[in-house]
Amino acid sequence: MKAKFRNLAAGSALAAMLLGAGNASAETLKVAAISGYFSQGFGIAIMNGLKKAETDFGVELKIVDTGNRALDYEEQFNNIAKGGEYDLVFVMGWELVDALQKSNQAYPDQRFIFIDGVLDSPSMTYVDFVEEEGSYLVGALTGMLAAADAEGFNSSDEVGFIGGRDIPVIRNFLMGMEQGVAEQAEGVSVSSVFAGTFDDPAKGSELAMTLYGQGVDVIYQAAGPTGEGVLQAAKAAGKYAVGVDIDQCGTAPGNILASMLKRADVAVYDLIKGEVEGKPVKPGPVSYGVAAGGIELKICDEVADKIPAEVKTKLEEVRSGIADGKIQVKLNQ
Repeated sequence: MKAKFRNLAAGSALAAMLLGAGNASAETLKVAAISGYFSQGFGIAIMNGLKKAETDFGVELKIVDTGNRALDYEEQFNNIAKGGEYDLVFVMGWELVDALQKSNQAYPDQRFIFIDGVLDSPSMTYVDFVEEEGSYLVGALTGMLAAADAEGFNSSDEVGFIGGRDIPVIRNFLMGMEQGVAEQAEGVSVSSVFAGTFDDPAKGSELAMTLYGQGVDVIYQAAGPTGEGVLQAAKAAGKYAVGVDIDQCGTAPGNILASMLKRADVAVYDLIKGEVEGKPVKPGPVSYGVAAGGIELKICDEVADKIPAEVKTKLEEVRSGIADGKIQVKLNQ
């Protein structure tokens, strides 16, 4: 099949009221971070941003690993908030949301920053990554490679997607990919499946091998540790996978096509930097997409020479189109 690339498609303000004591100087700024995932995936990027801010600005940093102790999540939040000691408290993990919201109500002067998503509270700050924009880029890249019959991508007119649980944020990944394929690669479709879990690499591998066995040459995974099984399956099958959240090119070198990066390190560092420079964090959503440098698609060095030059050129046009608004990535199409 010959390449058929389609042409490029032609807020509210944050609340002004600041929470907590006033501006903190670099000498006094104290930051806490709470999660059970700082040692893996997306959490590693958050830690990188926190550590860089600690080094660059001399902030005092406290890391709280919640583990799996669901019964005392709220107690852990309250212990951090009740003394009013910390200027900012970063939180990651949807399992912590109920406890976080209760603690936020009990200690409304504590400035909590939730990563990643938007909750129903007017007093917290939310770092919201526009994952559908990065997924659009994944769809554009994988779809164009299939449409062009590029080396290693000529077995099928389908590309694959494996999600963890079927929840809204993972649907955002899928819808972005589907739009990227539909608008940038004529004749290519997405075959998708949800594992139902984020914690089962064996299940991820099994689902991936099924898709590969059906002729799919590349699978995009948004499945946490379950997705690690997808990456290993790509190596076992001699096919390709696309990583997510952090750079996963080294997981199976030569079989990882690219990684869709959610730059939590950039977001965390920027927010702390603003605080240090007298531009305090405000309540409401803070969006990080392609234009803000919060979302990137990194093509893995080991496979870069297999991607046709015209695909790379078109992909850069697509990235620029998203950044300047000429391409609108939409959900719930």
